Amino acid sequence: MLTRDEQNYLAKIDPKKKIAVLPFDPKAKEAGDLIVKRIKEKLPDVEVSFMGATALGIAGQNDIDIYALSESNKFGEYLPALENLFGKPKHTHKTFVEWKFQKDGYEIEVYLTESPERQIKVYEILRSNQKLLEEYEDLKLSFDGKSYKDYQKAKYEFYSRILKV
Repeated sequence: MLTRDEQNYLAKIDPKKKIAVLPFDPKAKEAGDLIVKRIKEKLPDVEVSFMGATALGIAGQNDIDIYALSESNKFGEYLPALENLFGKPKHTHKTFVEWKFQKDGYEIEVYLTESPERQIKVYEILRSNQKLLEEYEDLKLSFDGKSYKDYQKAKYEFYSRILKV
């Protein structure tokens, strides 16, 4: 079953948008690890998570998804350091702040956010279960060149299924 946030996100996706699934790029993982290191140097007391296909070492969009975890009432304490690293945020919301930029040919998204529990659980399951990780990568590869909306929906349905295991 999809969450309300997942349903809302799917509703906003252009049905004509296509997905390109690329082989895993170790240099993308290195770039993500470097960003995590830079954040931790500036904010040593903040938990920083690098999640997604690149962090898992599987095919995907070779994008880099980094999460600096904090309670929303503490965002103001961390914003100056993150703005120093990444510039002005692209979006600021009640529960997260988002930076989105390109570096060395990679799309990078950095979030100052409350803990995304569902995402973390999915990531931990995939990281610790090789069979599910391979199934997830196969699912992603099967959507190469197809509808991004259908791809995203299939991923969300996969997440729901593995969270029930």
